[in-house]
Amino acid sequence: MIRILALADLHNDEAVLDRLRVLELDRRYDYLIVAGDVTGKNISYAQDFISIVQQAFWVPGNNENEEVRGMFEEAKFSVHRKRVEIKEGFNVVGFGFSTPTPFKTPGEIADEEIYAQMSALPIDANTILITHSPPYGLFDDVGVNIGSKSIRKIIEEKQPKLALFGHVHEHSGKANIGRTICVKIPPAPSLKAAAVEIRHGHAEVFFVEI
Repeated sequence: MIRILALADLHNDEAVLDRLRVLELDRRYDYLIVAGDVTGKNISYAQDFISIVQQAFWVPGNNENEEVRGMFEEAKFSVHRKRVEIKEGFNVVGFGFSTPTPFKTPGEIADEEIYAQMSALPIDANTILITHSPPYGLFDDVGVNIGSKSIRKIIEEKQPKLALFGHVHEHSGKANIGRTICVKIPPAPSLKAAAVEIRHGHAEVFFVEI
């Protein structure tokens, strides 16, 4: 069995770091997934996160600046535009950033470019896909839909096992796009996360307090 804990959008919240210290001692999960926006440009917070967490699969959000992104790369946490093999024949593929926002944050990318870059990634039926941005039309309504049409198209075409994402703080939940289980991770300052259990190839998703 594979046990995964998925967090997103920590945004410098100190209470989340306190909970992570306990979780790292407990080791109930095989893998920690972090779907972006741990911080923006707060170097000290990024250092604290990296010092607490032994290992994570992280993708950059739209807020993390180049220096912070480099820190996560150096810590070997980043799976942005990468594939990593994990237990039981599954793999993790990541793609960070978001489509353009009104706030002109450092990690924004045109939707067309998201599709061009993600199309080259080796995503298959055993992939756990981590993105920061949600797929368009799914847990992305803030008066308008702000998800990525390209991410949705990739999910429709490649049908990964799971798609995990953050970014839109107003929503959390799970839904399917074809065979893919799509999981909107709660914002971490709510002290909630998504937990995934994969047993005999079957995935179940729970929302848990951290």
